[in-house]
Amino acid sequence: MSIIRPSLSQDPGTDSAGPTLNDVLALLPSLSVSKQAHRNMASAVRTLGRVLDRDLGLVSIHAPTLRRLIANASPGALGLSSTRWRNVRSGTNRAIRLSGLSVNVSPERVPLTEAWEAVAVMAPDAARRSTLRRFGRFCCSLQVSPGDVGDEIVQRFFDYLDLNQLSKTPDRTVKDVIRIWNRFVATDPSAAVPRLATRTVKNSYTFSWEQLPQALSADAQAFKKASLHPDPFADNTPPQLVRPATAIQRDRMLRRLASAEILSKVDPSNLKSLADLVSPENLKRGLHFLMDRNDGEPNQHVSDMLLLALAIARHWASLPEDSIRQIGAWTRKLKINRHGMTEKNRDRLRQFTSDDVIRTFLNLPDKIMEDARRRPVDTRSALKVQTAVAIALLSVAPLRLNNLRCLDRQRHFRHAFSVDDRQFQLVIPAAEVKNDVDLEFPIPPRVMELIETYMQIYQPLLTNGHPSSLLFPGRSGAPKHDTALRRNITDAVYKEVGLRVNPHLFRHIGALLFLKINPGQYESVRQLLGHNNIQTTIEFYASFEQNEAMSRYGQVIDGFRDAPANKGRR
Repeated sequence: MSIIRPSLSQDPGTDSAGPTLNDVLALLPSLSVSKQAHRNMASAVRTLGRVLDRDLGLVSIHAPTLRRLIANASPGALGLSSTRWRNVRSGTNRAIRLSGLSVNVSPERVPLTEAWEAVAVMAPDAARRSTLRRFGRFCCSLQVSPGDVGDEIVQRFFDYLDLNQLSKTPDRTVKDVIRIWNRFVATDPSAAVPRLATRTVKNSYTFSWEQLPQALSADAQAFKKASLHPDPFADNTPPQLVRPATAIQRDRMLRRLASAEILSKVDPSNLKSLADLVSPENLKRGLHFLMDRNDGEPNQHVSDMLLLALAIARHWASLPEDSIRQIGAWTRKLKINRHGMTEKNRDRLRQFTSDDVIRTFLNLPDKIMEDARRRPVDTRSALKVQTAVAIALLSVAPLRLNNLRCLDRQRHFRHAFSVDDRQFQLVIPAAEVKNDVDLEFPIPPRVMELIETYMQIYQPLLTNGHPSSLLFPGRSGAPKHDTALRRNITDAVYKEVGLRVNPHLFRHIGALLFLKINPGQYESVRQLLGHNNIQTTIEFYASFEQNEAMSRYGQVIDGFRDAPANKGRR
């Protein structure tokens, strides 16, 4: 089944049309609740506004808009614990619901029928039973029995969540309902309870190679192979060797371009090769499709796709010169000249203005490890310790994610003997690094002790019986997929300390903290991050120095303003 997403014309937090959090706050005194409940809800609403850093009169209670604001919030930057942040969200949600200003499509609390209670107890634990009961209450409000549940009811449940839910995304909740339902409820094929169709993402547009023309797919695979192992004597060959990760990214871009062209009414039978794919007429249609998804504006993805199309036109497809000139002109016109850090990363780094926040963040691995030690030694606690190891390593060795997930205890960790102490070095040869730079990081004893405990006790539980010396193995024994490792790190940091941090941001955090204590030492930062060119380092991190300079300038101005007047004149 496909969940149809409603159109969201509102820009998050900028459209104050309709009820706002300020309206909710004004109505709270008139609600029939206890004084303590009133104080709790008012505190939750005000705290949410402080975390969002917005005037309550400008924050719409339109649930999809408010949910997106909350999804980008960083409560940990203001010192809120995970428990307090959960209470803030639930208190705000309750205040909005009781105010009567939200759009509710069904009652919040409806008693379960006996049939639905029997469905709920089929789940093996309290959390999944709670999920089924919530879905059951919604169905009871519509007078729908378990045997009448189908895709239409699931879609209506999604619409209801989209208008009311602030914490989880509706996608995630519906996905949980379908998985639990099919696994524990609709288990008997002959029973009257039907299975639910697996949910798909409606806004995804990319086809798989199996869905695309076979001849095009074969040419794309040949291009990928030639990119990884170029023949210097061939007439049509990519100009240089690329890394496997780059080849995979190019392959993904070609699938997206082919999908965009087909959805733009290009006949699939006319896409028999990469030459057809990057021909100016077809390429123009595909690029228009991609730009329409970005409000008609080019972005980095479009710019990168044009560069790839130009390389294919020149070195692989051997298009006519006039076609190559046309693609080259588009490439220059739509090129995105991005210098320095993205605005999103700048916003993320603003979370680390307080020394208390920095201290809490750097002590996170110890906190996760303490929690894991209180639990039984099983795969769940092993995953927690694995995440603690990943965060601890990124804090002392700001690696790229691909290098992190491929770390091997035997191959990458070397003894660095000294007279006084036995040290460990993390050594990654240039051949494994994105820009061919050897990387070496001293590993503090506390981090090494964490790694050794993890490898001896917890890591064997995660390999599904495949012996491995990898720090982050998947169940097959190969390195863990980057998506899974990224999600584990991101979710753990947000859950434990309320900060929005992805693995790559650790590199920027490392530079920020180093320059905070050692202003102007860009060469040290260049070596720390493994940049080839110091200009790259300066472009990314000069703004840190600018912020410090502006702060010192403000102190100078305040000093002159607050100084006593000089009564005497020379």
